[in-house]
Amino acid sequence: MSVNLLDLFKDQVSGALVSNASKFLGESSENTSSALGKILPSLLGKIVDTGDTEKGASGLMDMLTKQDASVLDDIGGIFSKGSGSVNGLLNGGSGLLSSLLGNKIGGLVDLVSGASGMKSSSTSSLMKMAAPFIFGLIKRQVANKGVSGLMSLLSGQKSYLKGALPKGAGSLLGLSSFGGGDMVDKVTGTASDAVGSTVDAGKKVVGKAGDAVGSVGRGATNVAGNVADTGAKAGGSILKWIIPALLVLAALSYFGTRSGCGAIDNAADKVGDVTSKTMDKAGDMAKGATDAVGDAAKGAADMASSAFSNVNEAAKGALGKIKFAAGSAGSQMMDYIDGGFKGDGKVTFKNLNFATGSAAISGATAAEVDNLAAILKAYPDVKISVDGYTDNTGNADANRKLSKDRAEAVKARLVNQGIAGNRIVTTGKGDANPVASNDTPEGRAQNRRIEATVMK
Repeated sequence: MSVNLLDLFKDQVSGALVSNASKFLGESSENTSSALGKILPSLLGKIVDTGDTEKGASGLMDMLTKQDASVLDDIGGIFSKGSGSVNGLLNGGSGLLSSLLGNKIGGLVDLVSGASGMKSSSTSSLMKMAAPFIFGLIKRQVANKGVSGLMSLLSGQKSYLKGALPKGAGSLLGLSSFGGGDMVDKVTGTASDAVGSTVDAGKKVVGKAGDAVGSVGRGATNVAGNVADTGAKAGGSILKWIIPALLVLAALSYFGTRSGCGAIDNAADKVGDVTSKTMDKAGDMAKGATDAVGDAAKGAADMASSAFSNVNEAAKGALGKIKFAAGSAGSQMMDYIDGGFKGDGKVTFKNLNFATGSAAISGATAAEVDNLAAILKAYPDVKISVDGYTDNTGNADANRKLSKDRAEAVKARLVNQGIAGNRIVTTGKGDANPVASNDTPEGRAQNRRIEATVMK
């Protein structure tokens, strides 16, 4: 049986990290512990999901190779040495999170903050603190076992993580190797809603026993109507109403037995028939909605597949020699191709920098653009949209212009690498569509970005 990394982290890291981090961040130990209890399975879940393929595990191994596992030896000492030492920990964690989560960092910060009561800035810092310890722990467990040993270790964590992931994390992080993060989160949420609805309905039935004939009968009819409306609108949350409906039916039967009232029995039978028919109709609607979504997703994937079907073999051969940095735009695009063109075909440049207030690409960071050019050379029919974004600091019009200029700079670099200009559309969107909060330096840094999207 594989070692449980969750328990190992709790034994070796959690106590000392909560104690020191809560003081450093000015947060209560209760909120810090709660936040860490959600951060840990979320980050481990993403690591496990990434390591589910040999390519992903190789990228993780590169990250582990650079990680100093000695951070585990003296957690208290890191904080006692002052802000300089802690800032080093934060900087290291920031790089790990960027490579691991990409543009999902802000969403996870919001999820954890909302559930734990910590400020967003504190949650962001705690995530950065935790990441080096998590990677250090994994590095020690893997030792010299290589990529196969890492994949074996991570695969063994799935059973431990499934029940530990906070609600919403599976959908947010796209944890596909856990059997569909979206479905797990929706079922969990629906079950929770159903339990709450049952309790409320039970209280109302007991409290209004004297009015059973009128109130309960009308309530049951309303429940049936709600099931129909829910089925038509969402097609997926029927369970939320089934249990309260059954509870009402049980109440009708109970009161009918106690009072001998035939009218109530008849009402119960009638509601049962209506509910059964409504549930069948809602189920058909839900299936239709599911099929429609599936057809739309398949259609989008087929269109993308068609665009990538024309291959320049020589360019593809050269592409195979490139080692993409984990989380880079090139790595994201190759994951999109290798994964069967699922998703929106959007990638975000992670290591692309510009001079402050300028559209001049900074030195070696242009390599990320060159790697995307290599992919486009291998697939000559693919067209992309390059979109520039800024944070919300400064004049909005100036930000839109700067974001457009930076998108144009990326296009110019791609053209210089041999990509036809008519294959690239550029837009400048300024501070629109932020992926993180603009209230923190980290959030603003995430919002200043360049995205490239496959045009279908």
